[in-house]
Amino acid sequence: MGTDLKTLWLRENQRRRLLSTLERLRPGTEEAKPLLAELRNIEQQDLENPIGNAYSISIDELRERVPETPFQGSDGHLFVIVLDQHIPQPWHARFEASSALSSRLPEGSYVSDWRRFLRGWVREMEHLKAHQEWRLND
Repeated sequence: MGTDLKTLWLRENQRRRLLSTLERLRPGTEEAKPLLAELRNIEQQDLENPIGNAYSISIDELRERVPETPFQGSDGHLFVIVLDQHIPQPWHARFEASSALSSRLPEGSYVSDWRRFLRGWVREMEHLKAHQEWRLND
């Protein structure tokens, strides 16, 4: 793994851990303050040292850009997957961090996991925004 990809992997795993912890907290709780500070730090790193050519695209653009690919398994069963090479960075690393325990095929991930990730990202960003707005009004 190259230096940039290692940095991205570490950054996205940290973001995943923070968002997961933040998800369990109500906006306005004191426990959220250090998490929000760490997330701001990661966002600053994203701006100063973006890794991947798709760091600034929206979730809707991402949804449109990544095709869902029919794939026939060795037993003849038809799956629909997203191929790893179709997911641009840093979104691929974000998806990997989010899907660490999901089953997958060597060629790519099941489209249901991809869709769940996209929906979850939107929900997490809304929750993060609620925390951030609470801090601004505090």
